[in-house]
Amino acid sequence: MSSQEPPRHVWYELEEALDLLATLEDVRDALLRTGHLTAVLGVEHQVRLISRRLDLGTPEGGADEQ
Repeated sequence: MSSQEPPRHVWYELEEALDLLATLEDVRDALLRTGHLTAVLGVEHQVRLISRRLDLGTPEGGADEQ
């Protein structure tokens, strides 16, 4: 019988994680340019989370450039 809850852990291959991170950063930057800041906050959290887990340091662009 399968559980209705999402898995507690999800693993990505490095290449998959880097592709996802790049996509999220691109979307974040596009949303910033169009003024959709609320949506950006959710994406920014995910970008930072993945960046930290991949040990890549601070992501480029976005709020860190203030």
